[in-house]
This record gives sequence, C-alpha cells and structure tokens, in this order.
Amino acid sequence: MNKCLLSVSALSFLLFLAIWAAVESEATNAMDERLLQMFDSWDWLDGFTILGYGYFIGIASILLVLFLWLRKRDYYGMVLVLVAVGGGYGLNTFIKDLVGRARPPFAQGVHGFSFPSGHAMVGSIYLLLIAYFLSKEVKKASQRWVIFFIFGLLALLTGLSRLSLQVHYPSDVLAGFLLACAYLSICVAVYQRLKRNFPRVSMVGMKPKHDS
Repeated sequence: MNKCLLSVSALSFLLFLAIWAAVESEATNAMDERLLQMFDSWDWLDGFTILGYGYFIGIASILLVLFLWLRKRDYYGMVLVLVAVGGGYGLNTFIKDLVGRARPPFAQGVHGFSFPSGHAMVGSIYLLLIAYFLSKEVKKASQRWVIFFIFGLLALLTGLSRLSLQVHYPSDVLAGFLLACAYLSICVAVYQRLKRNFPRVSMVGMKPKHDS
C-alpha cells in the first residue's frame, strides 16, 4: 500500500485530533472569534459555498461515477467515489453529533452542529477525487499539477466561504480539511492496492479491440 498516502493520512488525522482536543478545552475560542470577525468582510467568498451543497456534490459524484463506468470501466473507481463521498458524509455527521459544538451566534438559517465543517470536509473529498481521476487523463506532470492546483483551490475557497458566511468557526473548517485529507488518503491507498493486485476486475465489460 502507498506509504506516502498512509503517512499523509496518519499525520492529518493526528493534527485533526489535536484540533479536536483544543476545541474541547476551549483553547481555540479566542483565535476563532478574531478570525471569524476578520472573514466577515470577505463577501467575495460567499458564492463558493454552492460547491459544498449536498445536491451539487451529489450531481458531481454521479457524473464522475458515470465517467468511470462508461468511459473507463473502472469499477474500483466507482466504489472509491461512493465510499469516499458517502462515507465522508457519514463520518462528518457522526463526529458532529459526537462533539455537539454549537455554530457561531451569527449563523442564520443553518441547522446542525458545527465541528467539523461538512463543506470543508466533503467538499474537499469530491473535488480532490475529480482532480485525481482527471490527472490520469493527461500525460505531462505539469498538467497534473495544474489540475490539482485548480481543484485544491476550489476546495479551499469552498471551506473558507463558510467563514465569510459566519456559519462555522475557523477551527471547524481546518478540522474539516484535515479529516478529509486523512480519510481520502486511506481510500485512495486502498483503491490503488486493489487496482495493482486485482487489475482484471476493473477491466470487466471492456470490449476487445479488433484489428481493422
């Protein structure tokens, strides 16, 4: 299994646990309030929040699954999308209920608990998954870096939009990014292991090529 991905997952999860402990001990309160006040004037970020809405994530994930099915016949990839996005949403909901942190007092019309941010976590998962599979369609390393930069930036802006809208604390968003990184790295590592050890499964249904 990819040691680099496992190392990234472990480090990200440890940092997530550190932030969780800091939130529980209220050590982040002062920083959260200062940064939240600063982001209040960053109205240009507000529009990016649409990228983290459930219906948008659902549509994008379905399109990605269809691409992997119809174009690539990558059944492991299809499972990866379902497990990463669906499992990420479930994990986020579970931890939110476990922590039970109230949202900022300025949040209007937003329900549910605050820690960690679902937009930051699930938004990062599906956007980085799209980048991961798109990067496989290009040959140049520079093109792959551009793809990851664009989608990574979109994930960052999606999470930060929750601060400009005042519906999450900065520690919620940072925790969401870290947990997304930890969970997605594990999912991709398992996917790569399966593709390497059992490659024929992903080829089922591929039409044989005939010489003309």
